[in-house]
Amino acid sequence: MTLFVRRLVSVPLLVLGAACTSNPSAPAAPASEPPPRASASSAWVPVRAASRVALAEAPALVLSGPDTTAALTAPFRARVQRVRARPGQTVEQGAPLIEVLMPEVVQAAGAASAAALRLEAYSRQVERLEALHAQGLAKLPELAEAQTQQAEARAALVAAHAVLRVAGIAPGEARAVAERGTVWLKSPIAGVVTEVRAVLGEVQPEASAALARVASDGPARLEARLSVRPPEGASFAFVSSLGAPTPVRLVGQSPQVDAADGTFRAWFEPEEGVVLRAGLGGRLRIHAAPAEDTVLVPARALAFENERTLVFVRGGDGKAVRRDVEVLATSGAEALVKGAVSTRDSVAADGAVLLLEARGQEDAGGNEVAP
Repeated sequence: MTLFVRRLVSVPLLVLGAACTSNPSAPAAPASEPPPRASASSAWVPVRAASRVALAEAPALVLSGPDTTAALTAPFRARVQRVRARPGQTVEQGAPLIEVLMPEVVQAAGAASAAALRLEAYSRQVERLEALHAQGLAKLPELAEAQTQQAEARAALVAAHAVLRVAGIAPGEARAVAERGTVWLKSPIAGVVTEVRAVLGEVQPEASAALARVASDGPARLEARLSVRPPEGASFAFVSSLGAPTPVRLVGQSPQVDAADGTFRAWFEPEEGVVLRAGLGGRLRIHAAPAEDTVLVPARALAFENERTLVFVRGGDGKAVRRDVEVLATSGAEALVKGAVSTRDSVAADGAVLLLEARGQEDAGGNEVAP
């Protein structure tokens, strides 16, 4: 057989062989089945103890107490005559620090001394006239005139003493001030001189800025600006940049809310004997009260169905189980809840997604999510 004939015969054989091996009536191989879907399309996260995690933080500042700072000022026109105060100097209460010349005060001191003398004289005269009037030996107009003069002297003395008290001078010092002609500005508290602005020979206008300042340690309060009301039984700690957290207690909350940022002010105090430096800034941490049925969950773990608030807890078989909870407070990404959830549980990180999935399965007749 020639080569050409062999090739001509082999072509039909190949075609016939291919036709014989093909089987168009045989069923196609089934497609691979999708992997079984997990019972929850949301990740599981562990529930945390509420007392171990700060529920919220807020900026806070230590305020000085009313008796821990003092300013030495000249309430009237004054010329600085002498300065004894130096920054960093420790002083006692009542220590003379700055001597000034205040004409109004010196005049008031002289008026007080004169009024005291007149009052003493008129008081003796009134006593004498009252005794004589009782015996019928003094006329009533004479007694009335003496009583009027006595009242006028008393009013003049009270007015002069008021001026002296404005300058920090006790009534008993009026005569000495009138004789000396100058006034010593004294430290109202015991402490440390923190600032001295007085300059020798400088004339200060009426009610000028403080010539010196004195500060001391003492009870201080912490002011924080909160965005939510603390839950009942919460504990608080002040964390500054200088050290470890300091436990503090809530002493008051403002009933008014700042319209600018929606916050309100609250005040705290440390335990007795603990000193917080005035002006120190930091953060206030709020911790929930420890309780078996109060825990922290992600805020996105909350799902809302009708009037129910719930979370999905991972059951022993891996399926999600609904648990009703009560939301006590929320802050950022976490929520403080109370209910049948403990720190031994894990909850779905996204409750809304799982709730939609559960509704779809219920509509389809499934039972992946337990009610």
